[in-house]
Amino acid sequence: MKYYTLTLLLIFCSSLVYGQAISIRYITAKKGENSQLREALKIKTQKYNTKDNQPKIYTFAVRASQKGKLSSYVRLTYAPTLGELSIGGSGQPGMMEYWMKNVDVHISTSSSNEIFTLRKSATYNDAIGTDKPMRRVFHYNIKHGEQHNFWRIRDNLPKAIEKSGVDLDINAFNSFAGGSRQHARIVIFGKNLASFEPGSGNWSKIKDAYNEIYGNNSWEEDWELHHKSLLNGAYGSGWGNSVELLEFIPELSSPLLDN
Repeated sequence: MKYYTLTLLLIFCSSLVYGQAISIRYITAKKGENSQLREALKIKTQKYNTKDNQPKIYTFAVRASQKGKLSSYVRLTYAPTLGELSIGGSGQPGMMEYWMKNVDVHISTSSSNEIFTLRKSATYNDAIGTDKPMRRVFHYNIKHGEQHNFWRIRDNLPKAIEKSGVDLDINAFNSFAGGSRQHARIVIFGKNLASFEPGSGNWSKIKDAYNEIYGNNSWEEDWELHHKSLLNGAYGSGWGNSVELLEFIPELSSPLLDN
């Protein structure tokens, strides 16, 4: 039985989705040093992000993105509240020195942090562990004054997914700081690339359930409102300003949280 979680896209297995706040940044390895960076991230995470009182950090490999190369990683810090979110290691003794000496030396570029808060009303997720390591992440930029039209169908989706019985795990976030306040991040989970093939998600069943709950033609009408609420993307269309594919890497991440 599906149920609403209190968290996540990246992104992202449900064991990672019980925090209500996340901080995200992209890092890219220096040319020829991807394996060294990967090992350094593994050791750093084991040393500073495995105990209960330490910040929880989860790492994803960038498989396709406008924001990073194939030698890039996404590091996500999770917390139940904004006040508990760790920024910069939260003063952990020796952590920054270790990072600069052992990790930073292998990094070519690093983005600034962007902080997101979970939109629980648009989140529907009971993925377990690493059963669904792939994340298809949609980044949307919403027009000012159009937030209600953007979120209308997304806030309604969880009830339709539950009624349809379709196995679909989705998380929704609003940008809090470090990016546009109009930036929404929608994350769909998958076991592999085949999970995202056309027809694989049984969207027709979700559509039927949606129309049954909210009225005939509400699916088409609400998606139209959603599309019109978006700023134009790179190619003149607002239908998903950008999309990226990420893959969860357990060995570079904190232990998974219990349900």
